[in-house]
Amino acid sequence: MHSHQAVPAKPWRDRSNSLGYIQGGTAAQAALLQQVLVQLPCDGKDALEWETSEGKHASARCEDLCRRVLSAPGLAERSGEAQWQPSTYAQQWLENRDNSFLAAHLHANVKFFGELLLAIGDQTKHADLLEAATETYGLNWTTLSPVRDRTGWLRSLGMVELWGQRVVRTELGDALLKVLPLCLPETARGEEEQAATEPDAGEREQLAFFGDSLQLEQVDLRNRRALIGYIPRGNASENRDGDSTLTANAALRRLIALLGEGAGLDEFSELCSNEFGISKTSFTSMMHTLRHTGLVEQTSFNYFAPSEDAHRLVDEGNELLLAAYLHVRYLFFGEILLHLGAPATTSALVAVAKETYGYTQATNGEVRLRLAFLQGAGLVERVDWQRFRVTAAGRSLTKHLALQLPAEAESEEADSAAPQDARPSLPEAVIAQLRQHGNVGTDSREFEEAVGRAFAFLGFQAEHLGGSGRTDVLAIAQLAAKDQYRIIVDAKSSGNGQVAESSVKFDALRDHKRKHKADHVVVVGPEFAPRLKNWAVENEAILLRIEELATLLDRHWRNPMPLTELRDAFSRIDAFSDDLDERYQTLERRSLLMRRIIDLASQEALDEDPVDDGYISVENIIYALRKEFTPRPSRQEVDELIAFLSSPVVAALESTKGRHKLIDSPRNLALRLVGLGGTIATD
Repeated sequence: MHSHQAVPAKPWRDRSNSLGYIQGGTAAQAALLQQVLVQLPCDGKDALEWETSEGKHASARCEDLCRRVLSAPGLAERSGEAQWQPSTYAQQWLENRDNSFLAAHLHANVKFFGELLLAIGDQTKHADLLEAATETYGLNWTTLSPVRDRTGWLRSLGMVELWGQRVVRTELGDALLKVLPLCLPETARGEEEQAATEPDAGEREQLAFFGDSLQLEQVDLRNRRALIGYIPRGNASENRDGDSTLTANAALRRLIALLGEGAGLDEFSELCSNEFGISKTSFTSMMHTLRHTGLVEQTSFNYFAPSEDAHRLVDEGNELLLAAYLHVRYLFFGEILLHLGAPATTSALVAVAKETYGYTQATNGEVRLRLAFLQGAGLVERVDWQRFRVTAAGRSLTKHLALQLPAEAESEEADSAAPQDARPSLPEAVIAQLRQHGNVGTDSREFEEAVGRAFAFLGFQAEHLGGSGRTDVLAIAQLAAKDQYRIIVDAKSSGNGQVAESSVKFDALRDHKRKHKADHVVVVGPEFAPRLKNWAVENEAILLRIEELATLLDRHWRNPMPLTELRDAFSRIDAFSDDLDERYQTLERRSLLMRRIIDLASQEALDEDPVDDGYISVENIIYALRKEFTPRPSRQEVDELIAFLSSPVVAALESTKGRHKLIDSPRNLALRLVGLGGTIATD
């Protein structure tokens, strides 16, 4: 290595989990990198070109290659002019051509790079290195792909060689290993902090700021706000490039600083527009969020100022205070810390929030925002791109907080009273079949049939075809001629949990699409090899993981989406999952709004001292809802739901002159709607 001095490595949690691959030869990555870097700086939309190890021509958009392959290991970065340029150490390598220098910097930025060198023994194969990565260092890898990416780079840098199936360290690799600062396995797994769980004196002193307000009763914990809402992070601002979005803490700190000692609404809106690049609609949503946090107060007409403690709570260094403060105000905040003893994903935490705490409004976005504040306070840390775990400080904080107890099991009385065939059955059986057969490579027919049943559950006429020259499942939306559409579905089971690149034949899918006159192409499987995701977009196909389909079925059972809206989602090849998530959130919000309108009408009807003979006005309903929902419900949303509840078929509300009264019990209303569903439902 240049000067044979160790390069300081980032902490394990901050290193990238991925090391990209440049098309053109596994063992030629360094040479290919050199060809790419000399073409930078480069505008994102321009093309980069290079020659592969076999002498073939290859090219890619600068934005795609730099963002997906070179940015994670720190080889390329955005410049102030929104162009991509070599990182400082990549530029130095271009000048010194010292492969040990580059290897040391890759190690400093990427997990399990130098550690892989250490794991090489006398008879080491790639499978042994995968075992070391997962068992010894706790990485969540399920395939050999990330291991092969690393050995490919190390081969190209002369650090390892491949002798048949064996991975062998070279003399250059031995020399590098002697100077690399390696991460200890227990540090990578987060075990070295396990013992440090006793409350810290400084921590106790900080939290004394709250007095007794952290010791909430269970009823108060259950009544905390559900949604934090929207906090701009600067990614829409022209004053920031794509990689400089603020942390949640920094964004909140900047917002309070912009507000200063107070400002008019228009003035503050202009300041936020300049700083964060947000629209007026986003500004309105942000103001709801700030007011609900209690950090911003209205002091006069259209004039707002930070609350008394706002500056202290958001000050740099007081992140722990802010986290404790937010726990007091919002559902499923400190409770997250109890469920990160083992690394967990955002989606897994959403499931915990709903199933364990009855937090039905939990979404990935809301949980991600909570994790961002907890991470900013050092209470949780990111293990890899999708999993988080609690730190010693997080375990310690749980001793100071009153935490919500798991919700008791729901009473079975309501379920037993409903007609058993009045509603389509739960999708649990279909989901279980998808998981059972999708992860066993030999059960292809059973998996295809399970996928067909899944699409039938979504409302399609689904036919299992299979066989040579035909799609596995043909799903037809039986609507009017102009609205009807078809989907061909390719079901790919895999014994090792990941669908290989060679398993998806895009040429055959195009033929099937043409043969069946289909509008959309979907491939269902447990997981997909990384490069398949890019190829799928290029070939206008949607890759749908089994767990994503399971989530779709569960959400559809609770809030069925019209086939016309599903069609629009299937048309978004590049953002199918995000688009679908937004649409289901809208449906879930509508259901929650309806439930709260019924609750409010019921409270007014049962009030011992009713203001207006049990009637409640639309204005009072909206006023109550605006405190609970972000963004605030519009008059149109509320009017539409009230009109539905007041219809003779539903007969839940009696409406007169803009006032509404409950005329039946919520239980009877639920039975009536279930009965209507049973009458309409068809096999």
